[in-house]
Amino acid sequence: MKAAVTHKHAEDILNDLKMLYDLWNTIKGYLLMAFTNEPISPDVEGNFLDVKSHTSKYLRVVAEKIDAHQFRYDPEKISLLLRQSISVTHLRSLPIADRKTLFDLWHEVYVHLSQVLGAFLFIMEGYQPPKKEKKITSIASLKKGASGTRKKESSIGKLIAALLFVAAAIIILILRSSK
Repeated sequence: MKAAVTHKHAEDILNDLKMLYDLWNTIKGYLLMAFTNEPISPDVEGNFLDVKSHTSKYLRVVAEKIDAHQFRYDPEKISLLLRQSISVTHLRSLPIADRKTLFDLWHEVYVHLSQVLGAFLFIMEGYQPPKKEKKITSIASLKKGASGTRKKESSIGKLIAALLFVAAAIIILILRSSK
């Protein structure tokens, strides 16, 4: 879809976003387990893998429906955290600084997911967001900007040039008539 979000599509997208949001909160619990010393059962590891799988699934579903440029929910960061989180045991074996970095990444995505979820709740109330335009960063446009050429001369510059031309013409006429 990836067009401007309409009210009729917002409900479907909102349900998928809520599911992604709930799964993301579940992942938080597993990240917090990495900071404890409690034993980790095989069931916990299996459940963690299931949650990762479902999160990936809903991430793909949401990515098909909404534009990450229009609604910033950080799909790349979600994928990054899921790739780096092989298992709860693996997370626990990471140095404390790496675990904190992963948790900070989780929190950043959580904030953005919360904002997007709020935006879709707002759309359900009738708000229609404007479509954001991408900036043009083609090589040709960048070269034009770097060359220093101006697209338009100012009207004051044209006026001064015309006045100088008229003044030069008057001076030439005066000099010819005085001979």
